[in-house]
Amino acid sequence: MAAADETKKEAREFQAETRAHRLAKLDALRERGVEPYPVRYDRDSTAAALREEFGDLAAGADTGKVVHLAGRVMGERRHGGLDFADLQDETGQVQLIVTRGEVGGEGLHDFSDLDLGDWIGVEGTVVASDKGELSVRVDKFELLSKSLRALPDIRHGLIDPEARYRRRYLDLILDEPSRRVFAIRAQVISATRRTLLDKGFTEVETPVLLDQAGGAAAKPFITHHNALDIDMTLRIALELNLKRLIVGGMNRVFEIGRVFRNEGVDTRHNPEFTLLEAYQAFGDYEDMMELTEAIVEACCLEAIGTTVVSINGKEVDLKIKVDPAIIGGLVVKLGSRMVDSSLRTKLNAIRHAMKEAR
Repeated sequence: MAAADETKKEAREFQAETRAHRLAKLDALRERGVEPYPVRYDRDSTAAALREEFGDLAAGADTGKVVHLAGRVMGERRHGGLDFADLQDETGQVQLIVTRGEVGGEGLHDFSDLDLGDWIGVEGTVVASDKGELSVRVDKFELLSKSLRALPDIRHGLIDPEARYRRRYLDLILDEPSRRVFAIRAQVISATRRTLLDKGFTEVETPVLLDQAGGAAAKPFITHHNALDIDMTLRIALELNLKRLIVGGMNRVFEIGRVFRNEGVDTRHNPEFTLLEAYQAFGDYEDMMELTEAIVEACCLEAIGTTVVSINGKEVDLKIKVDPAIIGGLVVKLGSRMVDSSLRTKLNAIRHAMKEAR
């Protein structure tokens, strides 16, 4: 325990020294008339766009194309009158090559004085290094945002799971797979919404504050409505108000919204999370099966361009077809009153056959 406390103390002292050092740099920049936080920078390309267009560039090649990029400095390697740096934007990384011949002696000094985490804008020519690395040979650069705190270990990222979830912004800076998860989530929600709208569903927003939580078995958060002087709860499900809209004549409705459950929390469970619920009149479970299949397929194609994924070394096609026997099996588990004995016998026989086939 003492060793852990000592490590935390050393980390705090390091951060304090780093911040003081960078604040001194900030003051020096302003004394020179350099604005360390300019309002605007116009860029015309990204790291991903360059890799898509020039990914197969031969070693030592010079495209002659001038681009403007903006991103965070994530790595620096100095070799006398030649500096290399890794510039990271929201799409990936690209190498920068900075030489005294291109930016001048003062410019090279200013570039070498940058810290990891600083945001810069660069103008330069797309080239390939002598080792074949896609790069931008910098003609000029501009500081866009001075970083005042040191980044965690860039090579290893955030190791502590609690730190990753409590300081998600740092995790996003350091871990490309985490950034990919955020991108996939956005694409999944977009594809889900588009599929439902294409099938005639209307998106709605229902109240978050309720006089009584319902639609699920969960413990709600309690709050107080000052104007009405009543206690209220944050919703634990979307169900009841969506069904009221069906009663009101809106035959196909859905909502993608936050719900709140005052229960356990860990890395896979959060007291607030996003829920999708969709309801339609004049349909049955087969309609819901078809809708689920369409949503899953659309999400896969939007996010990764295919429905085939590798899970534990095995290829799985997520272009699913929900077997009615599975739905029937779930119904059986809910209780004998939901199906008659003859149907139950048939469903159990189907389940047994499927088990034997596996």
